[in-house]
Amino acid sequence: MTENTSKANYTQFEAQLGEVLGFMHAQADRLAQSLIQLQQATHPWQSYLLQPGFAVEAAARLDASFDTPFTLAAALFANLDYGEQHLPGDARNTLQVPGLLAVPAETIALAQELNASKVAFQQLAATIKKSLAAHPALERDRLLREMLGNAGFSRAHLRQCYRQILLCPKRPDAVALSWIKARKSIRKVSVDWCEKKLVKLDPEGQDAGIQYQRQLLAGLHKSQHESLRQVQIQSRPNLQVAEIFRDEQGEQYRQVGYAAMPVLVQSGQDHALPEFTRVDHNPPLSQRRTRRDLRIEKSPFLAALRVHLMTGNGVA
Repeated sequence: MTENTSKANYTQFEAQLGEVLGFMHAQADRLAQSLIQLQQATHPWQSYLLQPGFAVEAAARLDASFDTPFTLAAALFANLDYGEQHLPGDARNTLQVPGLLAVPAETIALAQELNASKVAFQQLAATIKKSLAAHPALERDRLLREMLGNAGFSRAHLRQCYRQILLCPKRPDAVALSWIKARKSIRKVSVDWCEKKLVKLDPEGQDAGIQYQRQLLAGLHKSQHESLRQVQIQSRPNLQVAEIFRDEQGEQYRQVGYAAMPVLVQSGQDHALPEFTRVDHNPPLSQRRTRRDLRIEKSPFLAALRVHLMTGNGVA
């Protein structure tokens, strides 16, 4: 691909990004206004928002209150940009407020349209990244951010833009809620695997942090080569949501998904949610701790890869 061709493609991508993101923001605003109107309705619409610590923190960052659940959801759904006041420290974070909101069919339709635009944007971003496949990963990300900036959306928060709003477009007879505990996976990794991953993260050798971790790895005593473990922890418990439909054959379940944001449930003139499970605001704490967990150093050895060292002989 010639330089002129690349510039032409970049210009085309920037125009497409501007169009898709502009439309998405407009749709998010329309959905937010619809929810705010429901909050202001004379006959209240029913809501059930849970308030674990991470949701309370999210509400505070959005400058919204659980006393006005529909306004809180509106702020969350419309939060498509990365703002320091909302997500300090790490743009990869996403704000989470699990629960249920009863809404009319018109609001469901607005959310479906927004979800479709989110899919279109994610597909466009994937196409752009594929076109940049010849570049190193960090360079691809930088070029995409530049295109977003040139399109007028330098603060686009990709994860928030991708997040789908969960819906129950057909009113179920009941909704089942349950907390799914945070999960941890621990796997053995080799020195060679770690080295290749670190090189891939910094192929040009310009990141001092990555280069320092490569030095740590190179200096690791041979007796500890079998002690490397990658530890991946799901950051937060999930609220699992399922629809229940009842007929002559009994109850039928349909999994809706994990509700990091309020699930919109179609309601009628009664403005009410269907029958639903009540759960504690805070997920149950797990008292289980395996012997293998106890033998893993708390501080990561290679932070970029979430790789820790096992104490003892390293046999897992």
